[in-house]
Amino acid sequence: MSADISAYPVLDDRLVSCLRYDVLKDYTFYYVRGDEERSLEPEILGDGSLDHKLSDVYGEWDPDRDNLGVRRIYSFQNYGCLFGENGIACTDAVIGVAVIWTSADSKQRGSIKVGNIRITEGENQQPVRMKLEHEFGTASLRGMVEFDTVLYIAEAGDPKENEAYLANKSGMVLGTLDRFQIQLDGNGSMFPIYEVNEPGQPLWYIRCTWDDPAYDLFSESVTVCINKAHRNYKYLDRTKKLYDPQLMIEIMADALNIIVTKLRMDPEGWDNTQKGTDIQPGSVSEAVNYFITALEWDVTSPETTAITIRKFFDKKDFK
Repeated sequence: MSADISAYPVLDDRLVSCLRYDVLKDYTFYYVRGDEERSLEPEILGDGSLDHKLSDVYGEWDPDRDNLGVRRIYSFQNYGCLFGENGIACTDAVIGVAVIWTSADSKQRGSIKVGNIRITEGENQQPVRMKLEHEFGTASLRGMVEFDTVLYIAEAGDPKENEAYLANKSGMVLGTLDRFQIQLDGNGSMFPIYEVNEPGQPLWYIRCTWDDPAYDLFSESVTVCINKAHRNYKYLDRTKKLYDPQLMIEIMADALNIIVTKLRMDPEGWDNTQKGTDIQPGSVSEAVNYFITALEWDVTSPETTAITIRKFFDKKDFK
């Protein structure tokens, strides 16, 4: 049995408390389609506070064909405690802040430099703010992706006599401030949305083609079709000035209500869906169970289901 033992002082609870580290704006994710930037909503997976999935209110994001952008804003109020004999770096060293990302499924790992912290003798210490902003290329990440915010030695210092034992080599990691994980398996949208050209058909319709919702994949069993041949398609064409985002919200809300209503037609299957028993990951039942348990949708009746779904969309920044 082995253990990692540091030969120099590293970040601990005492220093984190003294540091007064804060996140002014937590992780936000987005992708770019054409000239338009679209937000991706991180939502907690199950009971894990670290694990999240990304939901696209447009229903179109796919990590295999879209980029993934990430932003976050940090604040450090009392960073002087990181330096000197009671800290983790020499007085005149420069401490860097970075995000180390790991995508085990794609066998990739990298780091994103966020900013630097230093102190200058004789000057009043001012709060330091810095912004993380990075874009990953198309299909560059897979599965669970982990983001660790770390402190490291960005520039070595000139150790004083009482600082000889401190880390002082460029690149040395001094500790982790926090961790965040996102799940990128499959399509990031709630369900696939396709555009069709079918004269004489309605503006939109939904296909629910599952045989067994406990096993059949949600991404393969649920499809929403938007009809380009319909006279009112202009209100759903995002390239036109007449585009009405509220109409798209209504379509998605109705589609989700239809899915729940169809599942309710099988009492035994509906009971398993609500309890999360005997259902497979990625299945229709697993997806709806997530809506019920993690998002706390009220599905006790068709009326409450319709209301709770629309309240869910009202909380999103839909543009």
